[in-house]
Amino acid sequence: MNIIVQQFSEKIYSLMGNYLCDGIFERGLSGFTEDLMKELAEFGCEVTKYLVDKTEEIIFELDDRKEQFESLCKNDRTLISIFGEIKFNRRYYKDKNTNNKVYLLDRAMGIEPNKRLLKNVLERLISMAVDTSYEDAGNNAAYGVKISRQEVKNEIEKLNLNKDFYEEVKEKKRVKKLYVIADEDHVSLQKGGIEEPRIVVVYDGIQKNGDRVILENKRYFGGIYRGRIDDLWEEVASYIEDTYDTDYLETIYILGDGGSWIKTGLEWLIKSKFVLDRYHLKKAINSIAGMEVKSQKKEVVQYKKQLKNALKGLDFKAFEELSNEIINNETELSKQKRKKKNLGYILNNLEGVKNLYLYEDELHGCSAEGHVSHVLSDRMSSRPMGWCSTNVDNMSKLRILKANNISVKEVLERQDDLTNINEYKEIKEKAYRKMKNVHFAPVSLPIMQFGKGSQRKFFKDLVDRIAV
Repeated sequence: MNIIVQQFSEKIYSLMGNYLCDGIFERGLSGFTEDLMKELAEFGCEVTKYLVDKTEEIIFELDDRKEQFESLCKNDRTLISIFGEIKFNRRYYKDKNTNNKVYLLDRAMGIEPNKRLLKNVLERLISMAVDTSYEDAGNNAAYGVKISRQEVKNEIEKLNLNKDFYEEVKEKKRVKKLYVIADEDHVSLQKGGIEEPRIVVVYDGIQKNGDRVILENKRYFGGIYRGRIDDLWEEVASYIEDTYDTDYLETIYILGDGGSWIKTGLEWLIKSKFVLDRYHLKKAINSIAGMEVKSQKKEVVQYKKQLKNALKGLDFKAFEELSNEIINNETELSKQKRKKKNLGYILNNLEGVKNLYLYEDELHGCSAEGHVSHVLSDRMSSRPMGWCSTNVDNMSKLRILKANNISVKEVLERQDDLTNINEYKEIKEKAYRKMKNVHFAPVSLPIMQFGKGSQRKFFKDLVDRIAV
């Protein structure tokens, strides 16, 4: 270890000396920090390898180990650390009592079997992949190591995200109104077709900051729930039941585009009412009224106003009659079909339209499109790319966990961790005590004796400052 420290010290002080002499004019401070980062990473790898080798040596020499475990062979192992790639040997042992075979070093140091990425590298890798491409994440998770896109994909695919990552509330909140926004994204698959990850947002009020509206106490839910949409609404219902005093609660407004999966929420959420998203309603009305071309602009504007007023006045008969009149006057078959489709859309959601206008004063609008864009589309569908179904599900859940301020570190801590087996515990503790007794002698720096006068003075001042 002293040799490693000696070599590292010489490298760093030489680097600093060269920088002081001429590097400042050639590569500048940026170049110096880049070189320093490289030296620090190499040193990190060397120190880590030394500690691994030292721990292996200590375990091998323990009397308790000799009594219980027989050494069978030594095998190579390569791990990716944040400093880079680390290669080492460790012994394979057989338990004399049970015949179980084990790498004691792995157990002692928490090295997981069949995994080459250390947990903090995996954490960095997944955290980056949540926001950027697999390739960029693989290139930047560990210093000097490129992790392939396929490996990044595989690591995300292996995650078990069907867990509860949230703490129970100590005291239930008392609010009279709850708001639930529901929508979905459309993500292209590698082998053709699309997946539709769902997103549900629950919040209990708003704060206004100028023109910006902030949803209070919002919680996101979502993922792919193909064929099991009840599971999603059960999660939402459980959260509401666990978080809010439902006896005090008066109404839950479910806002969305009227999809059947969204209306399923009415069966799960008590005291709930469906409200049709104003954006989709306006889009349908505009489609029925037609395009505002020059020759028909006044007529179309008038139609839009009349259709909207009929709905706002809850005069659905007048709305339907006017819509049919517009459709019958349409000469193009394709436009007529589109208008009929939009009329059917509104008629199938009349309860949602009625609630939109009846409870207008209690509603804050529906920001479904914004949530889909910010949480899902920004990573998964806004640019051309193809996904596998499993990773559409896992990535959408990772994005949702991030939106709920759950870190990747917390997610990984809930995965299937290395099991601590009691019969190895005593050996691990004794190895730890031995390692604590390892002492390292101080090292001398040649530059302090043989460098230029200005360099010796600089490093003497530096050492004195560190010592203070």
